[in-house]
Amino acid sequence: MTKLSAEAKVGFFVVIGMLILAYMSMKAGKLEYVRDKGYDLYADFDSAEGIVKGVPVEIAGVEVGRVKDIRLEAGRARITLQMDPEIQIGDDSQAIIRSKGILGDKYVEIVLGSPGTQPIQPGGQIARTQSPANIDTLLKQLSTIGTDIKNITESLSGALGGEEGESSLRAIVDNMRELTETLNQTVQKNDQNINQILDNFAGFSGDLREISGTSKESMSEIVANFRQASSELREALVALNQIADKVSRGEGTIGKLIQDEETIERLDETLLALKEITEKINRGEGTLGKLVQEDETVDNLNTTLESINEYLRKEGRFRTYIDYSGEYLLEQEALKSYISLRIQPKQDKYYVLGIVDDPAGQKTRTEERTIIDGEEHVIYREKTDFDAIKWTAQVAKRYYDLGLRAGIFESSGGVGADYYLYDDRLICTFEAFDFDPDENPHLKLRAEFTPLQFIYITAGYDDFISKNDNESFFLGLGLRFSDEDIKTLITEIPRP
Repeated sequence: MTKLSAEAKVGFFVVIGMLILAYMSMKAGKLEYVRDKGYDLYADFDSAEGIVKGVPVEIAGVEVGRVKDIRLEAGRARITLQMDPEIQIGDDSQAIIRSKGILGDKYVEIVLGSPGTQPIQPGGQIARTQSPANIDTLLKQLSTIGTDIKNITESLSGALGGEEGESSLRAIVDNMRELTETLNQTVQKNDQNINQILDNFAGFSGDLREISGTSKESMSEIVANFRQASSELREALVALNQIADKVSRGEGTIGKLIQDEETIERLDETLLALKEITEKINRGEGTLGKLVQEDETVDNLNTTLESINEYLRKEGRFRTYIDYSGEYLLEQEALKSYISLRIQPKQDKYYVLGIVDDPAGQKTRTEERTIIDGEEHVIYREKTDFDAIKWTAQVAKRYYDLGLRAGIFESSGGVGADYYLYDDRLICTFEAFDFDPDENPHLKLRAEFTPLQFIYITAGYDDFISKNDNESFFLGLGLRFSDEDIKTLITEIPRP
């Protein structure tokens, strides 16, 4: 057996030590080989000083993401944040660049807003941001403050120097002593009241700080609106003075109402009639009286309104999709076309109605019984109608990334399964139908990829266990529109 030299042993142990050191470094630094799949948000800052790619994004001190990218956008720093998939950020949240300690590493902290707010969708923007304080600016301000303090001390030294200044300072100290004694006595006598006032003031200041911190834009808008309202109120007062002058001169409808006795008499008659109507309503007479006085009528009206609201809520969730796809069968060198309507009342449930133009046609099988030489014989005849249109009617239910379908597939019973990948852009499908006891069932494998919003590409293997040599690979192209897409396309059509 060959023995290792001393140099080989040293080199071997050095390699082992470097591997152990690299492993411990990754453990100590919390390095990640593969980060969980998440979604991106972005926020714009006046300055991203100290922020680098890969620094953590935290909420309440807990890491929920990483900085993915930093770039300059319209003179501001745009930071892309890769968030964990289970974290949702409200649209009133705020992104702040902070430091761990005074001179520590920078990171991005997200301060959540009010609960129940609309979450920001993937790729959206966190509108409210706060940039970090610049150290050079702070040092410059501290230097200015130090200069001001020095000037104040020099002024105090000049004012309090000498015997006259010392005498004045002694008088000030005596007055302060008397004032503090008087204040102490007052505080002791009103200790409970003062504590209550301080508690109320602390609560008020906390509420005011919360309102001003979360609603600065709203407060600015309120101040601007108040300024505009005061201007409009001034104009309204001027117009009101003009109206009052016209009324006093008997001009206009109100002027005639005050000055004309005939108009006043008509108004009295109208008020009297209105009084009679209100008395009938109070007694429960007429339609309005029943509506106001009878609880049953009010309950029926409330029930009707609730039904209307429930219908409108369902209508808001209701979606329909129109789909066309063509599959070119490579073995038969023919085109198989599909047109379908998908009705989706819920996110995880939908119905499919459609027609299929199959180049293989629609086969029908008939049975004839005849008697030959006294014996009964059965004759089976098959007929293919190449112009026949097949139809589809299915019901589907989705469980997370798996969808199950059942119903009529190309004019025969069957089942299907769909598996959704990459945010539903890739769908893998398996279908089984036409379970004829004399033939193999129709099995189909299909993959669908959506590179654009309305267009998708298909490929697969159709009827791959057929006894009649109908198996074929296929390639296809499809178009899919939702009801909202159709509305958008119609509004974007140029009008002459």
